Amino acid sequence: MDSKDLQILSYLQENGRDKISEISSKLGIPRATVFERMERLRKDGYIQKYTIDLDYEKLGYSIMAYILIEYDYKSLVSQRELCRNLCKMDNILTASIIAGQWDLILLAIAKDMKELSDLVLGRLKGMEGISKTLSVPVFDHVK
Repeated sequence: MDSKDLQILSYLQENGRDKISEISSKLGIPRATVFERMERLRKDGYIQKYTIDLDYEKLGYSIMAYILIEYDYKSLVSQRELCRNLCKMDNILTASIIAGQWDLILLAIAKDMKELSDLVLGRLKGMEGISKTLSVPVFDHVK
């Protein structure tokens, strides 16, 4: 990994849909070099996937919130299994195991406060492995 690889990765984070020729032109790196390096970065696992950044509000999800979860250590389900199960829920964008006072953190979306309430009070609070939650609404998602 050198400075050209880092340039390419940085560029792709904001402009992942650009053609090889555009990347080459904007970075001043020959097209063949950009292509070869992108292939190597993908094969070596630096680039895991190409994706899109959705505007959830335009899709009808006006509420975004972080949900902190305290894991119930008496539970029959492991933390990792709980996290994998949470990832399968439609309203959950990300689920991570963290260190500190809380054990897991979710990034959730909802169409309105009722849907968020149903998610937290109706689905999460009753799940095996969850002893406590704290919901933190997002005012503005910047990145």
